[in-house]
Amino acid sequence: MAVVYFQQFPGWADQVKRARSWCEGLLTVHCAFDIPGDTVASAVLLLSEAATNAVRYTASGRGGKFDVTLMVERRRITIEVEDEGCPAGGTVPFIRPITPLAQHGRGMTLIDYLADTWGPLPTPRYGVGFTLTWGDLPGTAAATA
Repeated sequence: MAVVYFQQFPGWADQVKRARSWCEGLLTVHCAFDIPGDTVASAVLLLSEAATNAVRYTASGRGGKFDVTLMVERRRITIEVEDEGCPAGGTVPFIRPITPLAQHGRGMTLIDYLADTWGPLPTPRYGVGFTLTWGDLPGTAAATA
């Protein structure tokens, strides 16, 4: 059974830190699940990247807000960061080509690399969701071996 947490944040850059702290606190202090430290660190990092994108590239950062939903179940964390969409029209999160000297544009690459699954939120919502797992999930070959 999943435990679901929800928090809304103003679309200001300093709120990304608040979102990280909120997530880390729930996953380490308040969570009844035994989540490995590296999984918590990945969840917090990826939340930070998704929230930064919401504030930097969408209407959330222009006087709006972003919403974070954190769902925790046995061996799985799912995080959704919902933003207010692009002022010029809806866009979906995508992976940018990056160069070694680029100072921005690595957030979605990190999400793609570290998350087990990720993708844009279903319409009519805007934002990104991702899932992290740890251990052997029930029904996998490793769990049944």
